[in-house]
Amino acid sequence: MEIQLNINNGFTWFVKNNVFFKGYFYLENNFYNQEKALELLLKTEDFKDLLENINGVFTIIKKGEHNTVVITDVTRSFPVFYTQTNNSWCISDDIYVLKRKKTNLKFNKNAELEFLASNHVHGKKILLDGIYQTQSSEYIEFSSNKIKEQFFYFSYSTRKQNNKPVLELKKACFSAFENSFKRCLNSLRNNQIIVPLSSGLDSRLIAVFLKKHNYKNVLCYTYGKKDSFEINYSKKTAEALNFKWVFIEYTDSIIGDFLETDQFKQYIKYAGKLTSMPNLQEYFAVHFLKENNFLEKDAVFIPGYAGDILGGSEYKFYNNQLNNNLTEFIFKNKMTNFVFSDEQKNKTLQDIEHNLISFDAHYQQKIPETVLDDYNIKERIAKYIFNSSSFYTFFGYKTRFPFWDKELLCFFKELPIAYKRNKSFFDAVLNDYYFKEHNVNFEDNTEVKKNSFQQLKSILKTFLPTFIKKKRLEKRDWNNYKIITLKMLEQLKKRNLTVFRLYKDYNEIITQWYLYLVKNKL
Repeated sequence: MEIQLNINNGFTWFVKNNVFFKGYFYLENNFYNQEKALELLLKTEDFKDLLENINGVFTIIKKGEHNTVVITDVTRSFPVFYTQTNNSWCISDDIYVLKRKKTNLKFNKNAELEFLASNHVHGKKILLDGIYQTQSSEYIEFSSNKIKEQFFYFSYSTRKQNNKPVLELKKACFSAFENSFKRCLNSLRNNQIIVPLSSGLDSRLIAVFLKKHNYKNVLCYTYGKKDSFEINYSKKTAEALNFKWVFIEYTDSIIGDFLETDQFKQYIKYAGKLTSMPNLQEYFAVHFLKENNFLEKDAVFIPGYAGDILGGSEYKFYNNQLNNNLTEFIFKNKMTNFVFSDEQKNKTLQDIEHNLISFDAHYQQKIPETVLDDYNIKERIAKYIFNSSSFYTFFGYKTRFPFWDKELLCFFKELPIAYKRNKSFFDAVLNDYYFKEHNVNFEDNTEVKKNSFQQLKSILKTFLPTFIKKKRLEKRDWNNYKIITLKMLEQLKKRNLTVFRLYKDYNEIITQWYLYLVKNKL
């Protein structure tokens, strides 16, 4: 077994006696990271017992004489990759290390389709055949020439719901928020906290919690167009909480000729990993903050990833659409940026079903909505949303994700489905327990009208002509992805490379540009 761990941006690998650790975790409310975490792991005989109680963001590798164990947390923030060479396993956090070890590698056609359709590759596949990725909440035990054991130790799918009275549920939810966010706060050592503050409720809650607990060293920032809808509520939130706020306008001077810079080329390798679309939207903002000395050396970014999912933001798609065929539903709702042939669709449906079974062999006995949530967390949230935190760690900064504390996950996965529809319960708890007290309850947080309108729009926009779709896309481009992707389109045009557009989002351009790049056509 060969293990090569090279990536130490933001978080560093700590190694001793063939135990490798990166990240942090809580155990019985005690915070462990760096050498302290490593020492605990060295004393742990059976990692399976540890998985019952460990709570955090980490990757653990333990190399034994006859086997090697790899464990990733629910966010999959530090994925590693594995392949076989000469009947022996090689593991690395750098996909290009493994790529150099394999000869005549071919691109996986099914992986390419998934990538184009959903911005990331599903399951254990990557874009290349013969190399595989670790996944969310995964435990893998490698023997000399095979995988001895593999399973997912945390699932968001469930058979039961918590049917306590709504007032008790709200109090329990408040308690889970307090415990989870306090654990996050206690892991910090007066570090400067950086909050990417949007108009959304998730980042607002982070800012409110920091204010509630009298945290002083806080910087909030917002980015995009100067007429962005994000600016109003984010600025008002920072002002109400008396936090410093910076707006970074995305203009040509900020974006620059980024495609030609060595730094951006390094970032694309770092963030793409041949598995996910490199997310660009905050790359320019973090670069600006660092270059202009807004960030202290040990600053910690706390983005609002992805609390709305726990609250039920996906449930606007679930209304009256679910039946026994969850694979069809996932395909229809998660593979939307590509037009599949019948043959391609059938193969993709088979892969989705395979993934569902690998995540939970008994998924059909679980509440369908929670099965879809689990698939979404293990796929899009882990591989696309959390992977987008690459723009923090690439520049050398650590992160915290308080919404993904295990206590909160366990509470929300058993919240009755009725309370997740329209995200009413989640929004009410945030508003009643946090926002009103701090005078940041700016809007009516109920989503009923918004979600009904969203469903109608989803139906109607299918029939819109291309020029109207293009105008709608430009109108809602609050972070100015247009000027970023125009530079990509110009580069592709110079090389006579085509881009297929459905005009659903600008990610369509970025995924195709990235595929051309990794195929050495740019």
